[in-house]
Amino acid sequence: MARYVAQLVLCLVVIFSRTLWAAPLPEFSGEYGYLSGDLGFQQFLSNNLEFSLKIKTDTEQLREVFCQDYKLCNEQELSLVRRQLKITQPSLDQCQSTSFNLDTCFTQIRNGLQTYHADLSTIQKHLPANSETISRLMLDISDFTSNFQQQMETIGIALVNYPDSAGQSLNFPTTFHEQAGGYLIFSNLQHFMETVFRALRYLQKQ
Repeated sequence: MARYVAQLVLCLVVIFSRTLWAAPLPEFSGEYGYLSGDLGFQQFLSNNLEFSLKIKTDTEQLREVFCQDYKLCNEQELSLVRRQLKITQPSLDQCQSTSFNLDTCFTQIRNGLQTYHADLSTIQKHLPANSETISRLMLDISDFTSNFQQQMETIGIALVNYPDSAGQSLNFPTTFHEQAGGYLIFSNLQHFMETVFRALRYLQKQ
């Protein structure tokens, strides 16, 4: 009887041990934990976390230039101008941690970046004094967009274009509206890049 009990205990120990080894580690148990073992994807996240911070920082510096040169320093004070020019923010609702969806999030990021590239091209034409700085920012956004597009193709996310990815129909009736419109676009882009950074960091922690 004692021998039987000992054998039973030994079997239970073995089964329990195998169960523990089979269970996923906590950091890999998220919905996108399978990507944690994809070295290419992890490198993409690491590189573009840094890149997103660079674009965000450069955008903040452009806002500062507009604040100093044109005395435009407060988004809230320009809310009427925002409505007049119909300046909107590309959606990143699927990049929020509570409703995160990888395919849709990456699609929103890619299309949002395309929208900003088109918007900055319009602003650049209206504000030649800031053309060189805006041109460098556009180049970074173009490269950042390409990074996302290549990664989407690598992991099999369909490339879908939204209607607004060609940019907004920006129309500036006065010089003030050109300057204010530029400032608001930069403000939106800064907030956009902050959300992109958080989304990439969320994936990195999965």
